[in-house]
Amino acid sequence: MLQFFDVTRDAPWFPQVKALYESAFPANERIPIKHLLDDKIKREFWAFFDKEDGANDAVSRFCGFSNSISHGSITNIVYFAVVPELRSRGYGSQILQAIRRQHPDTRIVVDIEVEEDSKDAEELERRNRRREFYTRNGFDSSPVDYVWQGEHYRLLSAGGTVNEKEFRDFWKEILKNVPGAKYP
Repeated sequence: MLQFFDVTRDAPWFPQVKALYESAFPANERIPIKHLLDDKIKREFWAFFDKEDGANDAVSRFCGFSNSISHGSITNIVYFAVVPELRSRGYGSQILQAIRRQHPDTRIVVDIEVEEDSKDAEELERRNRRREFYTRNGFDSSPVDYVWQGEHYRLLSAGGTVNEKEFRDFWKEILKNVPGAKYP
């Protein structure tokens, strides 16, 4: 089972988290990492580790991270990535399971780039794989599509559907004390 720890600027694994964040998400989909650490929004920013096979208890391998926001009955996984060389080994599913264990009574939502907007076959394949991953992990399509930072997203949810009004109200509440913040 994976272990997870809060990501802080002084954590020894912070450089690994930052590098993965910057490589896994295009610039137009990222916010400054300082906002993931210390902004006015209460976020869960976790780094996930797995003990390496045959290693002693003190040696753990960094596997990935998640960044989510919870309010009321909704938890929105905003950023989530697995180290590239560890993908397709079950770590992503384990990270989602850990998040769901921490929030058993909430609807978990993620957003994915809309497949129909793919620029080429390679991007379409990547987007389809992402959707299939979430579907295998219990996420269903929701009726919510939105545009943020110039990208068209579709919401997926686990533990129940989230409608557009609920999603917009969630973000209005989260961002109400952040001057100039834009919500989906």
